[in-house]
Amino acid sequence: MNIIIITIINRVCKFAFKRSFQASLIIFITFILASPVSALAATLVLSPATGTFNRGCNFTLGINLDTAGAQTDGTDSILNFDPTRLTASNITEGTIYSDYPGTNIDSTGKITISGLASVAQPFTGSGVLATISFLVPANAPTGAAQVTFDFDPANPGKTTDSNVVERNTVKDVLSSVTNGSYTIGTGSCSSQTQTTATGGGTGTTTVTGGGTTVTGGGTTTTGGGTIPVKTLPPAGSETLTFTLGIIGVTLTILGILGFALI
Repeated sequence: MNIIIITIINRVCKFAFKRSFQASLIIFITFILASPVSALAATLVLSPATGTFNRGCNFTLGINLDTAGAQTDGTDSILNFDPTRLTASNITEGTIYSDYPGTNIDSTGKITISGLASVAQPFTGSGVLATISFLVPANAPTGAAQVTFDFDPANPGKTTDSNVVERNTVKDVLSSVTNGSYTIGTGSCSSQTQTTATGGGTGTTTVTGGGTTVTGGGTTTTGGGTIPVKTLPPAGSETLTFTLGIIGVTLTILGILGFALI
């Protein structure tokens, strides 16, 4: 009789333990799945993003890339602008990629820049993809002028717009872009202003005498004729692969323990 009672108690305890273990494991897996995970989210940003540029004057725009931790094989940046308000005259390639097989400015106001990493060295981090020189025509209409990325966030599989390609895949990790919104004025070239993020804050940049003076947050550069382009701070991210790995290990443990308890 004692053996029967002990056997019954053991089976009840074993069943209760299994139910408790399964419930705890379900809660654990649910917690993992509910935990926020940051996907790779590269960005392309025009710098400066705002400013006033006057008729007959030159200015430059930098295209800043931040891969947000992703290793990349290449980047395509496609920009559009109104050729009646702006004239793009030159593209200066950056150094973040080893090769720039496609750079082009056409008469319709479309700029195409393609950077390609070497087989041995992908690019990860932040840096200047390219710098574009513009001229405001003397007869340009005054008022608003836009320089915008061709980018469709709702269609990540689209291959004809701007994209950032993850290493050894065809996945586009570009998540957002910052377009440029400018004002065409009639003042002197020395009175042009633009806004950039510098020195931890936002400063007003005044272009004078071929140089650049940044006030309110940054440095002063004179006599160089080049507007410095600041790189974005590096950004880290967790990937979905890490979370799926945890789930895979957990399910493996569940299978082993479940088999042992049967």
